[in-house]
Amino acid sequence: MRGRVATTVVVAVVMVFALSIGRASAGGDSESCFSKTMNVSKTNGDGTQCETIVVGPGTNKATAKASGKGVAVSEAESGAITSANAKKNSQATVIVHAGTGSATSSGAGAIADVEISPVGGGKAKATGTNSMAVSEISTINPTAGGGNVQSTASGDGSLAVAAVEVDSMSSEPGFANASAKGGSESVAAVEETGGGTAKATSSGSKAEAISAVDNVCTVKTSAKGANSLALGQCINSGSAVTVEATKGSNAAGSDTAAPTCMRKNGGIAKVRSPMGNCG
Repeated sequence: MRGRVATTVVVAVVMVFALSIGRASAGGDSESCFSKTMNVSKTNGDGTQCETIVVGPGTNKATAKASGKGVAVSEAESGAITSANAKKNSQATVIVHAGTGSATSSGAGAIADVEISPVGGGKAKATGTNSMAVSEISTINPTAGGGNVQSTASGDGSLAVAAVEVDSMSSEPGFANASAKGGSESVAAVEETGGGTAKATSSGSKAEAISAVDNVCTVKTSAKGANSLALGQCINSGSAVTVEATKGSNAAGSDTAAPTCMRKNGGIAKVRSPMGNCG
């Protein structure tokens, strides 16, 4: 899980910098780009940049706005609608194939990245120094069901990743929602067969919530308070797992193993799962 998150983050960073090379200068503290049929790029003297790209058939619409040394890149492919908005030395990138997507970033080093293929919708919003929000749908099946991914990271150093990865045999949509605040980390991932729902919410320094879904099932995790840890996973169709941890407590649950709950500092450690409950 952590390997996939790291890979996604690196790709997001590299993509933004690669697309931000070689634009024409336009002047002013803010830039705005809009494309329906032709690509547009603008750069001013302080480094503020915007770029809109349209590719393929269908009605495409791409908008990008940047200010305060922000970099905004918006790409719409094969009938997509995309928007990117970057403020205060941040970076926002959105690339969507046959769907809708938006990326919003604000704060030095903040990164918001959305990538949707082959179809679906997604949003990413990163606010706060070095925060990062990543929303991604990927598949090798051109007729896959897509889905919807939402990620929100607020507060310095927060990381939120919402990802749907559908295998070559599935036509089911997947849904992932990740929210991280106050220097925490949340990961919501629907993998392999698609069709499931993953939700992860975290807040507090180094709190971590991870929801992993590997079938048409549901996982919800919540970690609140510094160093809290909530882990949840499902692999059996129709099952549901809920995990909650607060005040530095640890909790883990799945539909294949007995749950574990470790309360700390008078907090909550709770699991509800097909394999039993605790807390």
